[in-house]
Amino acid sequence: MKNKKLSLLLVSMMTVAGTLAPITSLAETTDKKIEQQDKEISALKEKQKSVASQITALEEEISSIYDEGISLSKEKTALKNESEQLKKDIAALDVRINKRTEAIQKQGRNVQVNGQGTQILDMILNSESISDAVGRVQAISSILTANNDLVKQQKEDKKLVETKKTNIQTNLTAIEEAAKQLEQEQENLVAKQADLNVLKAEVDSETSGAENSKNALLKQQQEALKAQLAKETKKKEVKKVETAKTEETKTDTSTTTEKATAPSETVTETPTAPSNTGETNESTGNTNGGNNSNNQESTGPTEKPEKPVEPPVTSGDATFQALNALRAAHGLSPVSWDAGLAAAASSRASIMQDFQVPSDHWNRGDEVIAFMFAPGNSVIMAWYNETNMTSPSGTGHRDWELNPGMTRVGFGYAGGVIVGHSA
Repeated sequence: MKNKKLSLLLVSMMTVAGTLAPITSLAETTDKKIEQQDKEISALKEKQKSVASQITALEEEISSIYDEGISLSKEKTALKNESEQLKKDIAALDVRINKRTEAIQKQGRNVQVNGQGTQILDMILNSESISDAVGRVQAISSILTANNDLVKQQKEDKKLVETKKTNIQTNLTAIEEAAKQLEQEQENLVAKQADLNVLKAEVDSETSGAENSKNALLKQQQEALKAQLAKETKKKEVKKVETAKTEETKTDTSTTTEKATAPSETVTETPTAPSNTGETNESTGNTNGGNNSNNQESTGPTEKPEKPVEPPVTSGDATFQALNALRAAHGLSPVSWDAGLAAAASSRASIMQDFQVPSDHWNRGDEVIAFMFAPGNSVIMAWYNETNMTSPSGTGHRDWELNPGMTRVGFGYAGGVIVGHSA
């Protein structure tokens, strides 16, 4: 009898596996595509940050060059003003030098033409004493020397002013060259900034495209889940109708058999009583065994998997994404990933390597357990359809997945055990 039941269980599992295999394969392929899109989006966002950082650095450099250009412009204006003032000073000096030179030349001509030289000699000869003569000679010499010194000083002043003017012109030339170089650098930076802006626009477009592709995949996943749910619902309805017809046929057959055998029951009742009693006890014992099994969560065969399935415990977890897709298909809000709940779930999964459900599991409503199921859509649909599952209400796993008050989840994996915790 036990072997017969085990065979029926295996056949049932094979049938369910055959039905879910294409959908599970499709879901796993979609999950991989979504994971790939997440990686691509992450890389593009890093590229966005890099380009934005380069643009910011260029803007700061352009601003610095602009400030330096303003400073050079102010310095250039100051030098031009100083140069203009020096031009005026040189012009004034030229006028004074020319006047003084003309006066000295006129004085020399007067001495030659008007005989002032004789008068000067008479002044010396008519001196009352030698000391008076010496004084007069010194006075005349001082006058002539002063004139010459003044002309010489004016010429030196003019030379100094012209030298300063030359230096200013040299500085102006240097400033103009620096300004041209800054202008060229600014043009180069602006061109580079334009190229970076184009690159940023391209990266933004690629990121938007990748996000749209991911959204399309998520929508495709949701539509697939909706189609699967509709298909499962239709199968259940057909199965109910077939079961009802089968029960009705059995009832009709049983009634017909009872009527056909009614005359012989009195004859055979005593000899067959012990045999019937033994079969009833055996059946009752198996039924009790079945009831006892309800106290544990049966999730599949008790063989351990050859390779433990341990997907990454992140917000990109396949089971987490499949759960949110299922909730979206039912019009429920998505839940967020909780690392603390995932850690607790992983710890629980690690203590169930013997595929035995802990006794305290039945007293808590925040935990679901599955044995020998693949992460992602496979285990989510197993919980939803209560495939090889046992719970006090019969729909506990589905109720957990579709709980409208649930906001956070975490999944843990160890060997062939998957545990989900919620809050």
